[in-house]
Amino acid sequence: MSEPINYYLKHAHGMVDLVLADDRLIVNTQGNGLIDKLRTIDISLSDLEKFCLVPTIGAQNLVSRHGEDGEMEYDQSYDAELIFSFVENEKLQKKRVFVNSHDDRFQAILESLIGARPEASLLDLEPAEAQKQIGVMSARKAVYIIVGLLVGVPVMLALIIITVQILNGYK
Repeated sequence: MSEPINYYLKHAHGMVDLVLADDRLIVNTQGNGLIDKLRTIDISLSDLEKFCLVPTIGAQNLVSRHGEDGEMEYDQSYDAELIFSFVENEKLQKKRVFVNSHDDRFQAILESLIGARPEASLLDLEPAEAQKQIGVMSARKAVYIIVGLLVGVPVMLALIIITVQILNGYK
């Protein structure tokens, strides 16, 4: 690879900067929060285990539930997640970053990754299967778990309290 390929995306929740140069993938991410700091992953392509591209779900693009017109406000600057696993210090690590899958520079990085590491590409699989092979939970499943916990735990506590009161005769 002679020229590095750069892809940069600034979105409502942060930024991602991908650089594919020589035999290295460099991923810089930073959130927009006060304590968010720049995080850098710099790996050799030989350490890239698997990668896939999955579409985002609505909850991932949500910026505000109260937009200017009263409707929910969504960030349309990205439409997918690049999910990849890599070996760092003899440990398998995983990373997810939001990307615009239709951007020409991102497509160039993806094509170069496929060319350099075709055995690592899971792009031909269904998103759920690709995520399973990488070992990450799908965004939809994570939302269901969070909602289940937010609703389920209070309901369970209320049922326990009511049951105890019934058994003790409403004292």
